[in-house]
Amino acid sequence: MNDKLPRTAVHYLVEMVDHFVHPSLRDVPDMLNRARILIASMVIMAGCALIALITIFLSKFPLHSNISAATLILPMVLWFNYAFIRFWRHGNYAQTSKAVVIVLLVTLIGAIGISGGPLTSPVIYLLVVPVLTAFFFGGQVLGNRISRITIALLAILLLMQWLGVPFIQTVDAAEKMEVLSLVIALLGVSVISAMAFIYEYTAAVLKRERDTEREKFMELAKTDPLTGLANRRNFDAMLNERMSLYGTQNPPQRFALGYLDLDGFKPINDTHGHAVGDEVLCVISSRMQGVLRDSDFVARHGGDEFMIMLDMIGDREALKMMADRLLSVISRPIKTSAGIVSVTGSLGFALYPMDADEIEALKKSADSAMYEAKRSRDTWRIYRDASGKLAADTAAS
Repeated sequence: MNDKLPRTAVHYLVEMVDHFVHPSLRDVPDMLNRARILIASMVIMAGCALIALITIFLSKFPLHSNISAATLILPMVLWFNYAFIRFWRHGNYAQTSKAVVIVLLVTLIGAIGISGGPLTSPVIYLLVVPVLTAFFFGGQVLGNRISRITIALLAILLLMQWLGVPFIQTVDAAEKMEVLSLVIALLGVSVISAMAFIYEYTAAVLKRERDTEREKFMELAKTDPLTGLANRRNFDAMLNERMSLYGTQNPPQRFALGYLDLDGFKPINDTHGHAVGDEVLCVISSRMQGVLRDSDFVARHGGDEFMIMLDMIGDREALKMMADRLLSVISRPIKTSAGIVSVTGSLGFALYPMDADEIEALKKSADSAMYEAKRSRDTWRIYRDASGKLAADTAAS
């Protein structure tokens, strides 16, 4: 359940139902919800049947009517209790769900037989309940099968009545038949409404769980699984969005795009293994996130390369301040499972829109500046055009 949702009586009822779900059925969300429906349905049908029996007793039906009703209803209720306990202990979903539908169908056919037959008995309208429960419990396969069986049994009952086969009529007074009809109607509405509510609620829970899983997968598709940073595709999308936004302003808002390559990372991988190398990447990622502002963002470009977008930086002094902070936190010693290791960074920047106003050209400019910084290591460079001029200086002049 989603803890952010307000807790209601329904939440507590679902928790009570979940207590009786066998552990083997809890791992798959769809099966968990089917088990919930089955458990709640057994409880509801048994409870409604007992209420109907009590109503018949209180309505002063003839003794033989009470005995006939008790003979049908009590064994069904007892069997539901037995099936409930067995399902709780063993989790045999398919067997229990089929048995519940069959027992319910047999009980209703018996009730039709002792209340005047299919043309007279009000119980005939409850035959829709086994069909609905079959679809709820077993899907289309079980639902279609029980539908055919129900239609066949109803046809047999109609044929028997047409042939003159006598049916028992335990309700011989018109006013008692009206009471029975009312009880049957209330019973049918209660059972169907309760089961529909359970189905809709569990379907909503399942949809919410699936939406949550979908959001997780979408987030994973945008995220580097090791560092938790944005991946290359997500970074490009965010960069495109930022360029489109800033490009519409007059004059265009500036930002700096940085390429970072770690110096001395390969020897750590070669000496201590990739697991230690992964530890280093995670620490570096965390440190950079701690330095950057909310409007900046960083991504892992691949291997030991990262891309950085520094927002609203249009002059060399502001860029120098941020670059120095990034290189400082990168160069600090890193504690790993193999001991203390150290790396440095080579960082190259290009400015938007002075160096380029298209994403690939801007990335190429930043990459060129990074390779210039790589010659000295543990330093940063800003892109220079073919004439050797800095775009920032050109813009300033």
